[in-house]
Amino acid sequence: MDYSIGELLLSGVKIMLVGMAIVYLFLALLVWVIGITSKLLNRYVPEPEHAPGASAHPPDVDSDNSEIVAAITAAIHRYQNQ
Repeated sequence: MDYSIGELLLSGVKIMLVGMAIVYLFLALLVWVIGITSKLLNRYVPEPEHAPGASAHPPDVDSDNSEIVAAITAAIHRYQNQ
């Protein structure tokens, strides 16, 4: 069985196109399933409500770390002076 280079290239292109089509269809199906799942979850599982008076955003962690910054600054200063 002696195939010409043209036949081999044509066969390779066909296999490549079939593979790309399968991947594209799988990804489209995946996007569709995720969209349907999202709609179902939003419909049947409501978001938890916050307690009255509670903030919707968590407290800012960076607001009270001046002692940590001072300790790091002192350590860097000590390291540079050695």
